[in-house]
Amino acid sequence: MSEETKMNGKIVMITGANSGIGKATTLGIAQLGATVVMVCRSRERGETALDEIKTDSGNQNIELLIADLASQRDIRKLVQKFEEKYQKLNVLINNAGIVLKKRTLTE
Repeated sequence: MSEETKMNGKIVMITGANSGIGKATTLGIAQLGATVVMVCRSRERGETALDEIKTDSGNQNIELLIADLASQRDIRKLVQKFEEKYQKLNVLINNAGIVLKKRTLTE
């Protein structure tokens, strides 16, 4: 089995996929042939990363979903959108994170 097909048929969701480790992981998984669902908070940054990763990986089976993971409402919408299109999730990579200097409350 070639490196490019090791994950064919697998569906992978990666949070925080538009920059840093999340973006690098998305590219690597896409190069292995998986269908990748990128979860990003910013549509603009997500679309830029999506275009770059599709070009760099040669894999067009990459989708962008937008969600603020600090919002339970957004998480529920994310799950609903995912379930409308996919029957299963093979791998979940929880990469999104944030560091705040002051305590904040979510909705």
